[in-house]
Amino acid sequence: MDAELLRKLREQSGLRLDREGRFWHRGDLLEHARTVAALHRGMHRAEDGRWAVRIGPEWAYVEVEDAARFIVRVEARGDRLRAQLADGEWVEIDPATVGSGADDALYARTPEGERARLTRAAQLSLADHLREEGSGFSLEISGRWYAIGLDRGPEPIKPK
Repeated sequence: MDAELLRKLREQSGLRLDREGRFWHRGDLLEHARTVAALHRGMHRAEDGRWAVRIGPEWAYVEVEDAARFIVRVEARGDRLRAQLADGEWVEIDPATVGSGADDALYARTPEGERARLTRAAQLSLADHLREEGSGFSLEISGRWYAIGLDRGPEPIKPK
């Protein structure tokens, strides 16, 4: 395939990931569970630092509305949080990285430093560990308190 045509196809994939973790293609919501799971598994940073999705040998850029990673489940384990990402992978999350963003959404950083938004279900799973203190909230894990600050937002795109 012509390199310029391939570049245009990748640039104009029509794929979008919204702030709730749902994929859209040219305005249509993708609902097939296996397709959505494959797209979450394929999310990665392209060489130019932008988000892209890879399925097999092919890849294309994805317009990301908020965060490209999503935490669907959280469990407290010792002094850490164990989180399941939308792609099915389990990772350890440092409770000190939890921050609050727009619409009271919670975010955390993956071990690679990527920003991940907690789904509503994941946020609810932390309810027993949250305490309101004055004008903010704290997260209690194994007797240690972590202030929930403001989420820093997405990082600027940096080429690899």
